[in-house]
Amino acid sequence: MMTREKQEMTRRGFFAGSLGVAGLAAVGGLSALGATENKFPAKIGCGTVTFRKQPLEEALERIRRAGYEYVETQATGPWCPHVDVSKDDPQKFGQTVRKFGFKGVTGLWSSHGAIIPDAASVEGITRTIQWAKEAGIPVVHAGDGRKPDALSEEDALKLMGERLAAILEVAEKCRVYLAIEPHGTFSLTADGLKKIMALSPSKWLGINYDTANVHRATYVETANGGYSWTPFGLRQDEVATLKAVADRVVHVHVKDVVGAKCVALGEGKVNLRGCLQALKARGYTGVFSLETEGEFGTEDGQKLIEASYRYLTNEA
Repeated sequence: MMTREKQEMTRRGFFAGSLGVAGLAAVGGLSALGATENKFPAKIGCGTVTFRKQPLEEALERIRRAGYEYVETQATGPWCPHVDVSKDDPQKFGQTVRKFGFKGVTGLWSSHGAIIPDAASVEGITRTIQWAKEAGIPVVHAGDGRKPDALSEEDALKLMGERLAAILEVAEKCRVYLAIEPHGTFSLTADGLKKIMALSPSKWLGINYDTANVHRATYVETANGGYSWTPFGLRQDEVATLKAVADRVVHVHVKDVVGAKCVALGEGKVNLRGCLQALKARGYTGVFSLETEGEFGTEDGQKLIEASYRYLTNEA
């Protein structure tokens, strides 16, 4: 059982140079090419967090070996120490990724990625965005985080809006999307996600939709099998929630779970097919990036990403 401190740590957490056509296309949302009736031109990626206990290069080798052409990682050390934006050279990172033959890095989880309760979030996220620009990464992920009990919903949203304004000013200059993941008090429902999206007119604010986080809060937010706090607004299933906000999705984490445990895609309780079809109907042609919590052994992780790759190539 993880301690509360380590639980909170979980989510607070290539082109070097120009993104090029492939890099820009890795961003979700509506492609200018659109989607045809019988073709869903998805880009299939995998997060290095599955191998967060191994060095970055081993994680990259294993993901590429499984067949993935796109990859993403996190700046959430020590939980997932694959990127440290305060120390690592983004150009060297890009060279390392290219060495394994990936077409692009699709996203980067930010350091200090809980916007509402984390006073250091503006500095941490803006620094991550600047680093991502230099590494050729088009999307940085963050969550709203858990609203402190002493803070009203109105005041929490006001605080988040102020912090987003500062972050998005940098995002616009860097031309890097800030993608809010369902990972906090407001973002687990369509009502809350719409509230967050309404805090800024910036086109650089979008959503990184996590299929399992909406289906059920992950172990980070789960106590005795249920939410440890009440999410804002009407709780709906993962498909209904996605349909309500699909036009703001710029990146997708495909995750399947049984209870709080991550499993290979198609082997859990998440309605992945419904989510994929909802995005197809909306014209989404961005990346589907496999995510787990990296809570298993290396070889079990390898089997999981290989099985999930087969699922995605058949379904997406």
